[in-house]
Amino acid sequence: MYKQSTLHWENGLNDAPLPPLVSLQDAAHDEQLMVALYRAYGPVFRLAEAGKEASVILAGPEANVFMARHEDEFFSTKEQWQEFDAMISQNRGTTITEARDGDANRKRRSRSSREWSRKRILDQIPQMVEIIQACTSEWQLGSSIAVHASMRRLVSEQLGRLLVGSSPQGYLDDFVTFLNTTINSTLDTKERNSASTETAAYQRAVERVNEFSRKAYEEHLRHPQPNGKPDMLDDAIAQAEGYPAHMRQNMLELVALGPMLAGLDTVANSLSFMLYALLANPEALQRVQTEIDAVLSTGPLTWEKLQQMPALHGAMLETLRLYPVASGHAARVAHPFTIAGYGLEPGTEVRVAMTVPHFLEELYPHPLQFDIDRFHEPRNEHRKPGAFAPFGLGNHTCLGSGIAEVQMMVTMAVLLSDYAFRFEPEDYQLTIERHPSPAPGNNFSVKIAEQRNQQANLV
Repeated sequence: MYKQSTLHWENGLNDAPLPPLVSLQDAAHDEQLMVALYRAYGPVFRLAEAGKEASVILAGPEANVFMARHEDEFFSTKEQWQEFDAMISQNRGTTITEARDGDANRKRRSRSSREWSRKRILDQIPQMVEIIQACTSEWQLGSSIAVHASMRRLVSEQLGRLLVGSSPQGYLDDFVTFLNTTINSTLDTKERNSASTETAAYQRAVERVNEFSRKAYEEHLRHPQPNGKPDMLDDAIAQAEGYPAHMRQNMLELVALGPMLAGLDTVANSLSFMLYALLANPEALQRVQTEIDAVLSTGPLTWEKLQQMPALHGAMLETLRLYPVASGHAARVAHPFTIAGYGLEPGTEVRVAMTVPHFLEELYPHPLQFDIDRFHEPRNEHRKPGAFAPFGLGNHTCLGSGIAEVQMMVTMAVLLSDYAFRFEPEDYQLTIERHPSPAPGNNFSVKIAEQRNQQANLV
């Protein structure tokens, strides 16, 4: 039985030594490397990569628990976000950098929790189904489907139409260029050198993204509640009544961008990995397929129906465990303290390798296997403290995680109800690229092996 240990900490440095230093010549690393370093050096060590100053790594379930409980006491994250926030704000005169930590962060999250709750979309599942089927209506028997690009299209239409009432059709490539360049340009890695905000492509993307947000805002002023109920932008308009007109417009245009910037690659990447994992594990695919067919034979897809699909739910969570959308959480030490016997001074850069526990045998037996039964009774392996962190930790957990999980389950249920897929080529081996977040390589394609004609049962 797994026994949870705690990571001892105390205020002040108390003449504690620095954590052990590990040097890497190759800056490219993944979860398996971090697991090996955790096994070798424990939950606290320093990592020096080529061309970079050493940063402290916190790893393992005990580190996740510590950060979730005590981050506000010892750390700040606004320094890591300020350049990104400035680029997203685009000189609009508003930014959330100062609300990244402490009470300000908690208040911001409290205000935003309703906006990003999964309840916002649960009664829109029929519309989500219609969007997915409209986007895939041209898929025919024998068609070759570029998975990542197709998932981006499906997800962007869901986010735009259901959350802010505006289709991003025609703007998707601009959002991808804008978001990826912005993220890469704020990373302290070799990607930063290859990302340029001076290119004509990026400048055009900025103009087009701004055009989308402005159109979405102006359309809501002319025709509120395009989905028949207040969406995210309608709610924000109501809450901004007291602000000066120019500030209000800037704030609301940022709200219109939020779902696309926060959810586009997060959900599209995870869906791409989920389809790969199911095709690579035929027994799990058969269980999920049989469950979907049985549940949908009783009527249209609803939230209640999704709750009757433990195999689909397990496949979604297992995808997030094996292929997390973000493996690390960056922070900076704000107050001196000692942890595991090592002293950390203010200004020290820290990265929490929060998905290392996803690959620990003592938490997840046979951790590299795709096992969709891990997450339900009697196993509940992800319930162990610090064991599961696909969307972040504590007060920095992704607010939209519930929406993302619903999108993943609905989208996969619709796709597997309508089609049978096979790898193209049939011996395809997964490669993972960064776009800039982890995603299957652009060479990941599938072929439509069967049109299953289940549409009538979905809506």
